Amino acid sequence: MSLYSNYQCGVVVMRASEVVQARQHGEKTFTAGGQTFDLEKGGYCNRFVRQVFETSLGLGAFGWYFGDATARATLDKLAPYLLSPKVKLQEGDIIGWHYGCGTYGHIAIYIGGEKKLIAENTSATRGDPRKAGTKVTRLANCRTGWKAYRLFPTDK
Repeated sequence: MSLYSNYQCGVVVMRASEVVQARQHGEKTFTAGGQTFDLEKGGYCNRFVRQVFETSLGLGAFGWYFGDATARATLDKLAPYLLSPKVKLQEGDIIGWHYGCGTYGHIAIYIGGEKKLIAENTSATRGDPRKAGTKVTRLANCRTGWKAYRLFPTDK
């Protein structure tokens, strides 16, 4: 059973895309819903995902139920929404790595498209822009071993 509506999914994907576009246009911060995203600081993956959901859903800072101190802890809370590896990804899915991404794991939002993109904040030098921080990256350019979680209705 989905937690949020298709409309809310669209807002989440749009917000994630807006934040990435601000970074691509040279902005250092992005403000929405009373929160400021730090676009240049790398290693804020969990914060990025939390802020995207909070500002999209009209929640206050730290008001998203799944938000936690680390990506791993957030992914643990998302466990009931884990998708089978055979399920096709759709926009708004959360992508996560428990292991192989440092002590805290890694988390991103799948924004789809022809190139199968994720919106993320990372210290890695992949994606666009290349420097650490908030960016868009092809999922194929990320390490394997990720899992996907869906909080929205499945497209038919």
